[in-house]
Formats: sequence, structure tokens, C-alpha cells
Amino acid sequence: MSDLEDRLAIRELVERWSDGTNNHDWKALEVLFTEDAVWDVGAPLSFTVQGGQQIVALLREKMGPTEYVVQTPHAIIVKVQGSTATARSTIHEVCRFADGTGLEMTGTYFDDVVKGAQGWRFKRRTYRCTYLNPQPPAGQVFRNFKEPA
Repeated sequence: MSDLEDRLAIRELVERWSDGTNNHDWKALEVLFTEDAVWDVGAPLSFTVQGGQQIVALLREKMGPTEYVVQTPHAIIVKVQGSTATARSTIHEVCRFADGTGLEMTGTYFDDVVKGAQGWRFKRRTYRCTYLNPQPPAGQVFRNFKEPA
């Protein structure tokens, strides 16, 4: 695989995280991590979880009760060094929960990724928040987590 193909595959890995989160596609998210992966989220949320299945379980717990979530990755920068790489991306997220609470958040992911038999996977995702507005977004929600036929 060429450097360009590797960088594209890693960008797609970052995008699949957001797509899986947005669409509550927990099975799609499970394959994005190594078994011993770490998800480190700094202040103000402040938690760390280890293990690919545990990461998805926590994400499911946190995002499952949303009326909607829209998370978009931007400015994805990838540096490949053989079968390891780093990626940095800006994330903007807006969500509203069924209980009426919600948030808007912007931050940066710093990723360590590894290439194995199944392709590129997250080894470590480190998130640092830049902006957090804990107010629920206003407006009407049109929720549909299924693709049109």
C-alpha cells in the first residue's frame, strides 16, 4: 500500500468514527479499535477507558439516549511511519438528548493508529476539548438512523 493509500485509509478511519457515532452504528465502531485501545478524553469531561469493546460500550451508554448527534471531523492531518501512524483532527459535535439536555462541543483528537491484518485501527484516541456549550440546541429534530431504501 502506498503512503497516499495509507493516509486515505486513516482519514476514512477517523470519518468512520464520526459516522458510526452519528448513526448509532455500534457494530461498525467496534472494528475501528485494537483490543487494547485507549480512549482518553480530557477536561471538562475527563475519562479514560481501555479496550475496543469497552470504548464502544461507553460511547453507546453516553450517546444512546440522544435524539440526535452530528459529529463532523475536519482538518485531518496524517503522518505514516510504516505500520504505525499519527493523525490529528478537529471535531465539531452537536447533540440533544431525549431528556432535553444537549451540547455543542469542538476539540481536537490526537490519534495513534496501527496497521494489522484487518487494516488500520485506533490504538489510542486522545481528545482535548477547545469549546463546550452545555446548552441544548433549539429546533425540531428529524431522526432517522436508517438509510433510505
